[in-house]
Amino acid sequence: MELDLAGRSILVTGGSGGIGSIVAEYFAREGADVTVSARGREKLEQTKAEIKSRAGTDVRVAEMDVTDAESIAIAVQSVVDATGRIDAVISSAVDVVGGLPGSPSEVDVTSLGNAIDVKVLGILRLAQAVIPHMKSNGYGRIIGVGGASARQIGSASASVRNSALAALCKNMATELGPHGITVNVIHPGAVLTERNRPRVEAEMERNGGTFEEAEARMATTIPVGRMIHPEDIASLAMLLASPAGGAITGQTIAVDGGSTTAITY
Repeated sequence: MELDLAGRSILVTGGSGGIGSIVAEYFAREGADVTVSARGREKLEQTKAEIKSRAGTDVRVAEMDVTDAESIAIAVQSVVDATGRIDAVISSAVDVVGGLPGSPSEVDVTSLGNAIDVKVLGILRLAQAVIPHMKSNGYGRIIGVGGASARQIGSASASVRNSALAALCKNMATELGPHGITVNVIHPGAVLTERNRPRVEAEMERNGGTFEEAEARMATTIPVGRMIHPEDIASLAMLLASPAGGAITGQTIAVDGGSTTAITY
């Protein structure tokens, strides 16, 4: 399938590590003009060098704080100035990975508010900044990275912020569809990022075998037999960002290896 991503202007938030950096790298491998954003310039430059080393291609970097509308406006304008447009944004910025400790009656309200400010209000601020540019081009893709916890209990904080993200994006999809703009959410399952690799390595040291065998032992509840890799998220993001994904909007799609037991339709 031809995704037609070469030369397209792609902005990835939360791109200085984890899922975001791999998503940015894979778009760059497809020939897209990628801008990676996050709050820290030093980490952004490090990510840029890593992508260059692995993929042999350059990405642009732009500091951005998704809780600050002015910071977003400056970063978005820098992308438009450099590329002439913004074709797609992938919002993977997070304040906290996983759930905050505590049941609903115990969770820290301020911490939960901060997490919502980054993940939910962050994509809203970003969308409001890029929508005028996308409308003028008659083409746009807004993709939020949520979490499978939106579809199950166990972490009240993660369920709340990720389900709120899905609800917001569904509403935006209805509004923006007539303008050639699609809005979707990807719900990753247990992702093997640099944060989780030490856990797999510890399992390998305890019980032997290869890294892949240790990973499989830790993923016994995942039907595909392994954890989700950031590349899995990137593959779906590229489809959704491409013209081939033009009829997919208002959807929340899990990339969880089949681990979520709820029936969603």
